[in-house]
Amino acid sequence: LSSLPYLVAACLITGLMAVSERGNEIGHVPCIRVLEPGWNTIRILGVCSGLGPVLSCPWGLSIDSDGDVLVADWGKQHHRVLLYPAKGVGWPLVTDNLSSPRGLALLPDGHMVVSDSMNHCIKIYRYK
Repeated sequence: LSSLPYLVAACLITGLMAVSERGNEIGHVPCIRVLEPGWNTIRILGVCSGLGPVLSCPWGLSIDSDGDVLVADWGKQHHRVLLYPAKGVGWPLVTDNLSSPRGLALLPDGHMVVSDSMNHCIKIYRYK
C-alpha cells in the first residue's frame, strides 16, 4: 500500500483516506496518498509542483467530506499549512506566524485547528 506510511486521516462520510509518507534519504520523497474506500490510490499529492506545493515534512493531516486534503508541513525554510483541493491545484493556506506546526484537525463550519508547538498554542483558521 505505502512504502513509508506515517500519518493517516479518514473522512467518515466519504470513506476517503489520506496517508502521508515521510520520505527518507534512499530516494523516497514525502507525499500524501488519497485512497478510496476500496484501498486504491486515487491521487498522490505534494510531489509535483504543477499540482501544488511540494511537501517538506508533513506533520499534520486531515481530509474533509469534499475530498480536500489539509497538511501541516514543517520545512527548513518555512512552516505552513497546505490545502490540496479535490479538484485543481493546491496552495499554501497559512504561511505566517507558524513555528513548528505539528497537528491539524477539522472543526465544523469550514474551520481547522493547528497545534503550533514552538509558539505554545493552538490556532484556529477558516479554510472554507
